[in-house]
Amino acid sequence: MIHSFRICPNCDYFCNTKEEDLFCPDCGSNLLDKCPNCGKEINYPYAKFCKHCGKPYPGRIDKNKHQKF
Repeated sequence: MIHSFRICPNCDYFCNTKEEDLFCPDCGSNLLDKCPNCGKEINYPYAKFCKHCGKPYPGRIDKNKHQKF
């Protein structure tokens, strides 16, 4: 089973889409659950680029400090 995630475009927060979070609890930004370019689900919380279209996810940084599954 492939899980999908919501990621914050401004910091390193992410959560499973089973969670009801729509906004980042760290910075207040809207969480992304789909690629803003192609609309496909985000299936890997550490991804910097969409595996379907190759476009970067906005604001992703190298190290993820906050994890919520």
